[in-house]
Amino acid sequence: MLMAPPPRPLPGTRRLSLPCLASTECPLMRSGQAQRLRVFEQHFAEHVAGAMGNALHISPSRKQPMTVLHDVSGIVKPRRMTLLLGPPGSGKTTLLLALAGKLNNMLKVSGKVTYNGHGMDEFVPQRTAAYISQHDLHIGEMTVRETLAFSARCQGVGSRYDMLTELSRREKAENIKPDQDIDVYMKASAIGGQESSVVTEYILKILGLDICADTIVGNEMLRGVSGGQRKRVTTGEMLVGPARALFMDEISTGLDSSTTYQIVNSIGQTIRILGGTAVISLLQPAPETYNLFDDIILLSDGQIVYQGAREHVLEFFELMGFRCPPRKGVADFLQEVTSRKDQEQYWYRNDMPYCFVPAKRFADAFRSFHMGQSIQNELLEPFDRSRSHPASLATSKFGVGWMVLLKANIDRELLLMKRNSFVYIFKAANLTLTAFLVMTTFIRTKMHHDTNYGTIYMGALYFAIDTIMFNGFAELGMTVMKLPVFFKQRDLLFFPAWTYTIPSWILQVPVTFFEVGVYVFTTYYVIGFDPSVGSSKNLANQHFVALGDSYPSVPEDALREKRANLTGEVLDSREEKKSRKKEQSLSVDQKYLNNTAESSQIRQGILPFAQLSLTFNAIKYSVDMPEAMTAQGVTEERLLLLKGVSGSFRPGVLTALMGVSGAGKTTLMDVLAGRKTGGYIEGDITISGYPKKQETFARISGYCEQNDIHSPHVTVYESLTFSAWLRLPSEVDSETRKMFIEEVMELVELTSLRGALVGLPGVNGLSTEQRKRLTVAVELVANPSIIFMDEPTSGLDARAAAIVMRTVRKTVDTGRTVVCTIHQPSIDIFEAFDELFLMKRGGEEIYVGPLGQNSSKLIEYFEGIEGISKIKDGYNPATWMLEVTSTAQEETLGIDFSEIYKRSELYQRNKELIQDLSTPTPGSTDLHFPTQYSRSFFTQCLACLWKHKLSYWRNPSYTAVRLLFTIIIALLFGTIFWDLGRKTKKEQDLFNAVGSMYAAVLYIGVQNSGCVQPVVAVERTVFYRERAAGMYSGFPYAFGQVVIEFPYILVQTLVYGVLVYSMIGFEWSVAKFIWYLFFMYFTLLYFTFFGMMAVGLTPNESIAAIISPTIYNAWNLFSGYLIPRPVGYFPATYSFVFITGFIWDSLAYCCHVTHTFNSLKFRKFLFGGGGTVGFALLHGHCMD
Repeated sequence: MLMAPPPRPLPGTRRLSLPCLASTECPLMRSGQAQRLRVFEQHFAEHVAGAMGNALHISPSRKQPMTVLHDVSGIVKPRRMTLLLGPPGSGKTTLLLALAGKLNNMLKVSGKVTYNGHGMDEFVPQRTAAYISQHDLHIGEMTVRETLAFSARCQGVGSRYDMLTELSRREKAENIKPDQDIDVYMKASAIGGQESSVVTEYILKILGLDICADTIVGNEMLRGVSGGQRKRVTTGEMLVGPARALFMDEISTGLDSSTTYQIVNSIGQTIRILGGTAVISLLQPAPETYNLFDDIILLSDGQIVYQGAREHVLEFFELMGFRCPPRKGVADFLQEVTSRKDQEQYWYRNDMPYCFVPAKRFADAFRSFHMGQSIQNELLEPFDRSRSHPASLATSKFGVGWMVLLKANIDRELLLMKRNSFVYIFKAANLTLTAFLVMTTFIRTKMHHDTNYGTIYMGALYFAIDTIMFNGFAELGMTVMKLPVFFKQRDLLFFPAWTYTIPSWILQVPVTFFEVGVYVFTTYYVIGFDPSVGSSKNLANQHFVALGDSYPSVPEDALREKRANLTGEVLDSREEKKSRKKEQSLSVDQKYLNNTAESSQIRQGILPFAQLSLTFNAIKYSVDMPEAMTAQGVTEERLLLLKGVSGSFRPGVLTALMGVSGAGKTTLMDVLAGRKTGGYIEGDITISGYPKKQETFARISGYCEQNDIHSPHVTVYESLTFSAWLRLPSEVDSETRKMFIEEVMELVELTSLRGALVGLPGVNGLSTEQRKRLTVAVELVANPSIIFMDEPTSGLDARAAAIVMRTVRKTVDTGRTVVCTIHQPSIDIFEAFDELFLMKRGGEEIYVGPLGQNSSKLIEYFEGIEGISKIKDGYNPATWMLEVTSTAQEETLGIDFSEIYKRSELYQRNKELIQDLSTPTPGSTDLHFPTQYSRSFFTQCLACLWKHKLSYWRNPSYTAVRLLFTIIIALLFGTIFWDLGRKTKKEQDLFNAVGSMYAAVLYIGVQNSGCVQPVVAVERTVFYRERAAGMYSGFPYAFGQVVIEFPYILVQTLVYGVLVYSMIGFEWSVAKFIWYLFFMYFTLLYFTFFGMMAVGLTPNESIAAIISPTIYNAWNLFSGYLIPRPVGYFPATYSFVFITGFIWDSLAYCCHVTHTFNSLKFRKFLFGGGGTVGFALLHGHCMD
């Protein structure tokens, strides 16, 4: 139900944006560096030194100012919808952040922004205005309803209660009876802090999220709502709040035009009823959506080219000499008319020669335009503050009281703990398994309370603390994943930070108590500790607070207050004095301008390729019936997703594969491309008349995925070189391959970006549009005959989409067969296709044929069906086509479009064409390749190693940080164990020295294993794409990934070894030092490769992080340090674990000892009078 305005609306929010300029400082690069992000590789030391010099103010800054917004002035009025347009990099996001009061503090801003005449220091802009980001940051485990309800609960009702009170007073004064439905809604929405709200349900309804309200949002590891629905959740998260000014950044990404229209229409009605303000940035608004807006702001190069009423925008540009073509969307025209590459086509004044008009000239001309003059006059007139209602601007920092916020965060944390119960169950199971191993290893029947076994008891205590610590690692990944959401909600003033952190800490207390209880009460009495209640309680307390014993090698006076002897507390009181005689130990982003050169004429291809057609007849694809549908009473064994579709794709013909969500577009393309590894496929697929063979087809086809997956730390040219190296046949020599790469780069307009790092999507590197072109280029350098493209224009604005489609068109004009799935294209993009393959929900085709001039053949076909409404003038044929063929339209008219198509002449002509193309041409032969891959096994290994070398060198966040961490640990250990190697008079000294080696191997090894996992996880998605493309087999990739670690870990070992060996003071002997480095080196390699393996064997990085501590515990327990191996110490049952599980670590321990200490002194402790530790370590590990 749409709300009608109340009888007497309250004064709304008016915002004045006074002259504002935002600028920042960026590094001033030398000549040639500005075109290449490779500068980091070439000048790493120089940049580090420069950064340190700038921090210490001892070297001149090499930064220069860069203006983001130039003298932006204007007014945004209440009850009006404003559309913000502009090409990428024009400053749209910066302007929205400035108006919402969320600009980065590093930006230097002049001018000011006022709301109703009030400066931003007079109210709380974060609660008055809502900035809705283009990035969808949500907690994946929560449902859509829970996400919106939490947002509404934290934001409160704002001024709704005051507004309702004032409205009731005015209605009574004027004897007005309110509408009953509206009165109920407004009263319900004025109650804040509730777990569920009528506003939440209303927003769910108008955003079309009611159908998935109880579905989890999901993320890259959890399957949840679709990308379009997730984008609507981002919008709804702020709409449920009381903010009266909305700044929405690209909210239509991934949405179809009808959904975008519905959302914008609902926002517009809400804004006009409640007197709010909305500025919305959209990428490719359809004409009907564009017409919903009252005002337009057009940005280009940080300057306002136009701001004012939508009705006058075309008038302004016609005065400047540019006219919008009849079948061109106005929004698309506005985004292209300021572009150097696209502007000329709109010049209509034949009496004057065309000359490029930059953004500054447009901005200057607008100031003299009547709309510009009107805005300037209004800006000079101060706003009358008395017209502003006190409730229109928020003055309190948070929407509700701190108790409500604390309870909301506690409820959410409890909910997340329930949803992540698997983690806690796994942790408990891990502790139980570890406890079983411990109690069978340290069993009391084999252990006595004497000095020989004292160190074994101590090892059991230390291992218990280590186990509890490692068990907590499983939650690190979950905590880190929630941080972006926390930062977003904290910045939006949903809650103070402490109300978020305290619930997490409090709710972990009972969990930790349970975990400690499971471990302690399982192992305590079996091991043989003191059975008194006090001692066991002390042990549990020690484990709970994660406190180990003190280091006796640290100066005594520094730790005098921490001399509590844990071992003495848990052993029998009879042994207390004896046991206390033993001392304890161990305790980038670079932006690029668009290519401004004119597109050169397409040259003949350097490498020839075969022009191939693809036909498919009666294709059916089914999967096993999901259990959820079986539970609902569905009796069929299989779910049919494609129902006998047929068609053909030909060389030089660009085909659009379209349909509503659930029609099976991507499914069909995956089946044809051979990307479906499961399910059941029926029907015939032929390549130029010969049956399709997947091994051969992978060599002559390319697949451009929607997600644009590339290695982030290589350049554009290197990405193309790698693809061409492995996918072109070995007969193509190096020079020809380089020439072909240059040709492809020119074809897709990437020449100016050849040295740009690809980067991570949404973080750094290439823009979305540039990544799309790179995806196309990576497939083109393989010289394929057939190319599949999945949503090549998704997430792009009109101008960027036009650039990508120009690239696609050029690719088709070379004679290749190209098929694209497309989602709600603009008129220009839609009519750039030659043919259309249209599907309806359920996997059936309803139109397969040519579009015709201005989509005439498509329109003629559907208008010929009785009951179909005629298309309106200027309406997008793609939008009209989907509207008239919807399921609702079929039910209304009582027809089946698939049956109508099968009875048409078009269907018969397509069948004849399929029959002709399915017959081999006389004299032709089937495609055949002697090998599965284009290049040899050796070449695959060499290429993979080359790419990993580049990726590692340009990834200092991994390689350099790991080295820095190693240096810190080395200095820390060297300080703690200073000069310990020269102290060999007591057995305890030897034990401490061995402990230093043990700690180094354990902590640095675990750090290596953990930090390599995110790197492997990022590259694994690239590996899946490249392997599916037939670039290489799995072994060459693993070879490159493993071999590249050798030099980096060697440097890490040398740095650590030199620092620690010299600071601890081990014996300086070349042989001993080399042995020390040797075993440390291979131990770190072992840990690093285990981290790689953990990611490779698990679905994602988080699961790997959960499983890894289990292995760490097992290795630690059976490493031979906590439990010496000789008979009587080490259980024979677990000998195989000792031998296979941690052999490198064991070798490192024993050989560190045998080759580091003075041999004569060490033998004295080995074989003289009752030495236990030395005997256990050396004799047990190396002499047995």
